Amino acid sequence: MNTIIQHKWNLGIGMMLCFLLFIGACKKDKVEQPVVAFKIESYYPNSGNAGTLVTIEGEGFGTDIGLYSASISGKAAEVISATATSLVIRMPEGGATGTLGLKYAAQNFDVGQYTYQDLSVKIVSPANGPAGSQIRITGEGFSSISAPATVFINGKAALVVSVSDKIIVAEVPVDAGFGPIVVKVNGKEAQGQNFTYQSISTIKPLTGGKNTKVTITGVGFEELAAGNVVDFNGASATVLEASKEKLVVSAPDGVSTGPLSVNINGQKTTGPIFTVVAPPSIQVVTPLSGPKDSQMTITGTFFSPVLDENKVFINGVAIPVQSVNENQIKLVIPGGTGSGLVKVVVNDQATDGPQFKDQTLGIISVSPDNGLAGTTVTIKGSGFSSTITNNKVYFNGVLTAVNTATENTLVLDAPAGLSTGKLKVVVGTEEALAPQEFRRAGVMTLAGGPNSTTFGRFMAGMALDNNGVVYVTDYQNKVVKRIAEDGTVTTVQANGADIIFGTPYGIVFDKQNNMYVSDIGTNQIRKITPTGQNTVYASGFAPGRMTFDKAGNLYVNINATFAGMNKVNVAGGFSKVTGPLWPVSRPAVDAAGNLYYVDSGSSSNHAISNIPAGGTNLINWIGWSDPGYADGAGTQVRFNNISGGLFLYGSGKMIAGDRYNYAIREIDIASKKASTLVKFSSGSGFVDGTLSAAKLASMDDMAVDKDGNIYILDADNKAIRKIFLK
Repeated sequence: MNTIIQHKWNLGIGMMLCFLLFIGACKKDKVEQPVVAFKIESYYPNSGNAGTLVTIEGEGFGTDIGLYSASISGKAAEVISATATSLVIRMPEGGATGTLGLKYAAQNFDVGQYTYQDLSVKIVSPANGPAGSQIRITGEGFSSISAPATVFINGKAALVVSVSDKIIVAEVPVDAGFGPIVVKVNGKEAQGQNFTYQSISTIKPLTGGKNTKVTITGVGFEELAAGNVVDFNGASATVLEASKEKLVVSAPDGVSTGPLSVNINGQKTTGPIFTVVAPPSIQVVTPLSGPKDSQMTITGTFFSPVLDENKVFINGVAIPVQSVNENQIKLVIPGGTGSGLVKVVVNDQATDGPQFKDQTLGIISVSPDNGLAGTTVTIKGSGFSSTITNNKVYFNGVLTAVNTATENTLVLDAPAGLSTGKLKVVVGTEEALAPQEFRRAGVMTLAGGPNSTTFGRFMAGMALDNNGVVYVTDYQNKVVKRIAEDGTVTTVQANGADIIFGTPYGIVFDKQNNMYVSDIGTNQIRKITPTGQNTVYASGFAPGRMTFDKAGNLYVNINATFAGMNKVNVAGGFSKVTGPLWPVSRPAVDAAGNLYYVDSGSSSNHAISNIPAGGTNLINWIGWSDPGYADGAGTQVRFNNISGGLFLYGSGKMIAGDRYNYAIREIDIASKKASTLVKFSSGSGFVDGTLSAAKLASMDDMAVDKDGNIYILDADNKAIRKIFLK
């Protein structure tokens, strides 16, 4: 029994202690609110007849209406409502113009002058807005028989759009600022409430994407974030910070290019256009390792040309950016960052790059960055050994002897067995990678040459059979020649004898490895089977260069001025293709049946036209009739004579032989974007070697093997050139 009583006693004491602790915690948690001083900021209207309601705005007002009294020139006025920020007073009958006085408890205040008159400004709606917006002023006494009423906003004249005795509509002037609405009629003046002028001066940045933080500067913003509705081309944004002259917002999901606007109390102010750009991408970072004070160059896309809109981090350490353009950022390595990822952030859009090693050994450049076995390569950097044998250089794992060495330069020859891959230098315990892979790439002559008699002049067509063997039409010698992988050249025969054509021009192979040769000397397309059977496949027009579609139809240029193109079906019958005027270069047809061709008639051979499967002709699909050299998209692209023709190149891509730009251009078919795949040394010539050193004399046709190597028919050099890219 005593145990039970003791238990209840302990429980009671425990509950009482918990209650006392709770009360104490509540007292500690209670935060005393600061007392706001009683302050009058404005009042309106400042004139009117008896019964006019005058609003006084400010802060720190008491809400007990019994503590207030008001008077005008000694005449009592009624206080009819009171909130913490607003008081309303009714002007009395029999009052006289004078000072409106207010008493709250023991405090007395002079509100301001009030004039008894017919003219009165009672309500302005809206009380905020941008230049050019209209406001509606409601009051009395606006009519005049002598001169129309005039309106001023913060002292600036506003355009009066319409006026009646009780309503004025006016247009907000530029840079109106913050201040009272004043109406003047017949020498009288009435003042209403304050107007807040809204405008957007700048937004920064002007480009970005989802979650980019944008700072909007201007006037007339609400200090409460929720009072500002910001949208990016119609998509609502989150307001992060707000003041009267600045907003910071986050670009929303689904943001699109278009004007940014701020809406306050239903009044919309439109600012500059915010342009959506993709996040940055990093293509090359050089060096990938190195000591303090080395300069780093980051090459890529979608960097901002505005310096402070780009941020670079190495291993999480922010590095000051020295200079920048849209494709390159330069900075100085501070040292002490430790090893870690290179990261670029542009307007809050981030991308990670390669690893950087904080060490002495580093590779700044490799020249050339492509070549074939035997190519002399110079490596520039830091931390190399002047003792040749202390430097170990690997081309995709193949150790290569160094010819000469200093602390900053290594010179060596690309090894036999070279393949595309990482180039690495090892000195002692440190390893350094080149900024990008060394490519087994370059140009070699497979057969022929300017002083060779292997081929005649004016070779016109080239193709690879299904085994990757090269064939060319030897226009002058009236034959087709076969070039083996080792460069051995033989003439195509049937029944032990050379096949002689009238004037062989274009050449293609079908899926069964049958050869088709267009012969403009006989107006025939000849078909030669793998067993040597030689027959006429189609006749009746002068066939030029040609290509197959997936269904086995031939698209054949007609070799005559403005003669167009024919489609030859599997039975050898042909019909005219609507659209092409004077195509000369090799056309291409993709797997969907879309036709691509180059037209001397409509675009002077400087653009690619397109006929979608089942669609109509699109002239200048990519490029324009004016020659030039520019990568880009659609009609922004410039070519200078696509005599090398067109060839499908991997998934969704196509290449074009751009003769007088000495380049092979790559086209992304879906986006219509063209880029430079290979740029040879400018000017006509005959030089093998690296891609940048090699020279061609002409580009008359192309072919691509299964490894992605490109063959060019260089007819002016009477040669077949092979381009290694992988």
